[in-house]
Parts: sequence; C-alpha cells; structure tokens
Amino acid sequence: MVKSTKEYKREKVNLLISQIKRKKEFSNINDEFIEKLIVNKVDEKDLVKISNHSKPEKSKEFKQSIKTIRKILHDIYGVFNIDENRSKLLNELEKESKNTNNINDNLKKIHINILKTHKSTNERLPFYDEIYQKVFHELKPKTILDLSSGLNPLSYHFMNLDGVKYIATEFVDEDTKFLNKYFSIMKKFNFDGEALTLNLLEIKDLPSSDICFLFKTLDSLETLKKDITKEILNKINSKIIVISFPTTTLSGRKISKKRLIWFDRLIKEYFTFEIKNEIFYIINKTNL
Repeated sequence: MVKSTKEYKREKVNLLISQIKRKKEFSNINDEFIEKLIVNKVDEKDLVKISNHSKPEKSKEFKQSIKTIRKILHDIYGVFNIDENRSKLLNELEKESKNTNNINDNLKKIHINILKTHKSTNERLPFYDEIYQKVFHELKPKTILDLSSGLNPLSYHFMNLDGVKYIATEFVDEDTKFLNKYFSIMKKFNFDGEALTLNLLEIKDLPSSDICFLFKTLDSLETLKKDITKEILNKINSKIIVISFPTTTLSGRKISKKRLIWFDRLIKEYFTFEIKNEIFYIINKTNL
C-alpha cells in the first residue's frame, strides 16, 4: 500500500523528534511539544524537502531543523538545569525526613543543595527572604499556583507560611514526577503540594489560587507564540500575580528594561522591585 504525502511527512516529523531527543537534556520533553515547535519554527519548504529526500538524515534541512529546535529547547529548558545530582539529593531528603518531625537544619541544607541545581533558584538563594517579604507583605495566601515552577516550590521554607496548598506546573513529565515525589515527602511537615504537567502555550483553564507565580517564563513563551502573555493573564484566576523577568543575559550582559515596554502596556498598576539578575512585578488581578 502506497503511503500518502501526509503519512510520509508524519514519518519524517517523528524522525526529527527522535533525533532531537537523542540529546540527553531533551530526552524527557514531551513529543507533542517538540512536534509543535517543528511545525511552528521549521519552514514548511524545509519539511517538504526533508520528506522528499531519499536519505532525510543526510539533508542540510534535516540537520538545520534539529539545530534550530534544540537551540529553542535549550534556551527555554536545558540551560537552567546545572546539576545532574538532583534525584540523589531528593533521596537524601526523603531519608532525612523519616528521622525528624520538624524542618531541621539538615533538611534545610538539602533543600538549598537541590535549589542550587537550577540556575534561577540558585541565583535567588541569597534573596529569597527579601523576595517573599515583599510578595507576602499584605497577603497570607492559603493557595499558591506556581506556573512553570522549576524548583521554586522547594523555596517554601523561606516563605514563613503555614497550611498552604501549593500547585506547581511543569511541561516535562519527568520534572512533574520529581516535584510530586518532593511534595509527598513534605506532606508530613504540613506542606500540601501537587504538580501538574501543563503546556502554557495551550492552556484552557487554570486552578484558582490566592496568588500566582510566573517567574522568568514569559520572555521565552513570547518568542514561541506572540501575545501569549495576554492569553495567560486572562486565564489566571488569582487575586495577586507575581511575574519576573531576567535582567541579564545568560552570559551576564545587562538587558535594557526598554524591552519590557510591551509588558508594561498590558498592566495598569503594579509594584516592582529588583534583585540581582531579576525584576519582579506584583500585580493585582483586578487592575489588569
């Protein structure tokens, strides 16, 4: 039976996905997410050439497509993971938690070591007390929604809160599993958490919460889908939204604040503050 052009093209897209995921840092990313990047970021003409090539893996279009998608994935995901010992540290946390009924110094130390394995949380470590003093100055939330959370839920002990329901989202199943294991360990310490796998580019609705975090995420999403920020803000059902942006490039070069003019136009009133390498906006949802 002769394959249709659509079926043949589908085979080549699957081939691209499998090649992209051969690199370890991308191996756990969902196929559907990578496929949508291919469809949106690879020129249609290049996909046709790949499909028509007798040995698609040898074509320059195939190699360029892999390079393009891997760069995007690295910028929005891979670059932030700076240590592979995370699972080992989580096992240490689990073992230590069985020996105490309180958040002791050993547990705090393991938390900090895990936070150091992610670029953003590692940078925030000296500033978490300051961040949460400002964020929770007038609000003591009972529910927190943390979108594209990374390892930020592990900064909970800096928040000085009690009895909070914490909902985190990630777009990679492996990261969601990691967070859910963490939450199950911390349940005995009155920390009720849940992690969900969620692609912010295609959300239909979000859990309601008292406060929503959206740290260092919108820049990357806007490069993938223009005006997605407005869509996300409209779907957030929280009293307060806290959004952050990096203020330096990965190489340490200062980024001009003028690049955030597009964001300032979306929000009417806000309180803002800065730490090293990051600027935060605290927004009342009623003022959007």
